[in-house]
Amino acid sequence: MNEVQMGSAAGANTRDPSPNIWNDCPVEDFSEVPGKGVHIFEDFRNALVGKETASATDFTSAVGRVDGVIPWYAFIESDKLVDCALQADGDGVLMLDLDGTDADVDCIVSGDNVAGSFKTPTIGEKKGFWFEARVKWSTITDDDAGSFVGLSQPGEAKNAGGVMAAGGLTMQDIDYIGFARLSDDGDDLTVVSNEAASGTAQSTGSLITLVADTYVNIGFKVVTLGISTKIRFYANGVDLGDAVAITIDSTNANFPSATLMAATLSWIAESGVADGHNMKIDWVKIAQEY
Repeated sequence: MNEVQMGSAAGANTRDPSPNIWNDCPVEDFSEVPGKGVHIFEDFRNALVGKETASATDFTSAVGRVDGVIPWYAFIESDKLVDCALQADGDGVLMLDLDGTDADVDCIVSGDNVAGSFKTPTIGEKKGFWFEARVKWSTITDDDAGSFVGLSQPGEAKNAGGVMAAGGLTMQDIDYIGFARLSDDGDDLTVVSNEAASGTAQSTGSLITLVADTYVNIGFKVVTLGISTKIRFYANGVDLGDAVAITIDSTNANFPSATLMAATLSWIAESGVADGHNMKIDWVKIAQEY
């Protein structure tokens, strides 16, 4: 198996993907033999933001698209193209910008917001799965806005919160795995997962302290050691530890096993939000072994 080399651990806080997540991902194998798996790196460098009207400034009914390496469905509740905009900095950064309206939603999801793009790891299997994104938020003020970065069931790019409840205070009872910034605690990024209806929502906070306008690399991967298989979570390339890892080598009613999901990045206004508060997405990287 050919494994991609991402440099030293010292580069984990740079724009590079984190070595501790990606050094065992066989990117070349997936590229040469697509039947083995898939690897996608979306850096938005050559992306285009599409609109659904003839106007140069508006979306229709909040719906648009971001055409990059991944085709993204965009829901921008303000309807304004400027609130889903590529930045002119040469790095390929997508900004989701809130306009100061309580409960407004900005969200992008991979695919068409109907079908899932990726299938979560299956309980009992030992196949690889990797996810990482590099994001930042302009503010970490409490009672300002909530955010989610990870995988969720399709169809969650919509008003009234989507993957999060309106205002971003809590998560909805849907399938998801990733990281949530609840709006009442703006500097704390929480690890979250849920199996809708039949499971109990899992969350662990006080692991990642955010800094305003400062990028953080956040991700997860499947790690198998002997007979133990877990999903492990990382921030800036550092493993967040056993306490937050999800065991998937046997029955786990709280994990959404073998579920079609969409990559989801959302930014949801709460009552204290101000016009111009934004979330910036530098890149998203996903790989899955078939």
